[in-house]
Amino acid sequence: MITYLAIPIIFFVGYFIIKKYNTQSVLLLAGLLMIALGVLTGHEDFMPKGGKPTGSVIVDFFEVIKVISSSTLAKLGLIIMAVGGFSKYMSHIGAANAMVKIATKPLSHIKNPYLVLAMAYITGQLINIFIPSATGLALLLLVAMYPVLVGVGCNPAAAAAVVATTGCLDLGPASSAANKAAEVAGIDVATYFISYQMIVAGVAMFVIAALHFVCQRYFDRKDAENGVEHDFNLEMKDQREVPKWFAILPVLPLLLLLTFSKFAITSIQMNVVTAMFIALFVSMVADYIVTRDGKSVAASLKVYLDGMGAVFASVVSLIISAQVFVTGLKSIGFISMLLNSASSLGFGYLAMVLVLVLIITVVTLLSGSGNASFFSFSNLAPDVAGQVGASVAAVALPMQLASGLMRSASPVAGVVIACAGVANVSPIELAKRTAIPMLGGLATVLVVSQMLA
Repeated sequence: MITYLAIPIIFFVGYFIIKKYNTQSVLLLAGLLMIALGVLTGHEDFMPKGGKPTGSVIVDFFEVIKVISSSTLAKLGLIIMAVGGFSKYMSHIGAANAMVKIATKPLSHIKNPYLVLAMAYITGQLINIFIPSATGLALLLLVAMYPVLVGVGCNPAAAAAVVATTGCLDLGPASSAANKAAEVAGIDVATYFISYQMIVAGVAMFVIAALHFVCQRYFDRKDAENGVEHDFNLEMKDQREVPKWFAILPVLPLLLLLTFSKFAITSIQMNVVTAMFIALFVSMVADYIVTRDGKSVAASLKVYLDGMGAVFASVVSLIISAQVFVTGLKSIGFISMLLNSASSLGFGYLAMVLVLVLIITVVTLLSGSGNASFFSFSNLAPDVAGQVGASVAAVALPMQLASGLMRSASPVAGVVIACAGVANVSPIELAKRTAIPMLGGLATVLVVSQMLA
């Protein structure tokens, strides 16, 4: 009976996240509460893999946090911190902006404004492979792409809706969600990206682009009928002027990972962290070649380190808290109940994935955080995969992509709020413009993932 207490606990977790309580604290305390409830019913073996009981159940509660933190920081945490630092450094030296300017320039030559919007989404989604932060990418595109879209005749609200969705699929080896999915699947992130992500996301991208074409035209006509107008509201900030060839720098880590992998050169092994550090070194040399200011270039390393710290405070700490939460779900018996119920009902791959995706969809829409939902439930993928006879990657993939897609449909997501402010519309109105493309993308992901299973 105590197993069913997990349901109201999950409900209250969502409630407090909606109320803007710190997500890490909510997940951590909920996880510890469920572990305590599990202990009260005799489930004292709750220590994660790699941990040993301390001799005191009370101390073991906190030993769980230590074991999960040590494991996360040594593996996935370091990867995400290295990626976060590199992303911030690319913005600091102007390389990210240089890449965005070059990538978006062809859009100004397209005459049909709705075709421009569709192409803008695809362009932004491809840039997302190299700039993994959805909000960070949107802020860059609001400066470099948004004026182009409005300039060729696109409605500011429609342009903002497209920009808000450019990072919805969380593509590439630099994405924290992709790294987490690869980790639970037990494969390297380059393989996950090429063999799984690109196949499914490649189809979803074109579906989303087509839906943007149709939906933004519909909402524009509806606004015109109601006499609604949207103003261009963007404060242009000075961007550092750098040579055009700086645009190659954000691409270096991906090129290194794909070059030294099973898809090309196999004699040299390359991981994400090493690729980031090599790219950082090359970028610092490039910055010195342009500026000839050794002191400034040396000082810029602090930008990278600050970026690593910021990612630890936001993403890595969230992963640790989410894993404690899932440990609690296991301790209270909720995971076993879920899997056993699915087994007794004869649920197959698609039905189980639909259940997991539905949970992630609800949590993401309410919290506005794709990471919070995916990291909380991603560790269920191996158990579910074993239950339905599918590969772990085939289960983790739709979960991961669903979290990013639903983030761009949530009116409380940071990326939606930022883009809504620029277009002078409410986040709810902007979410209405993104909802159908995101739901269409999600349906596509589920269908294509079924083929890979």
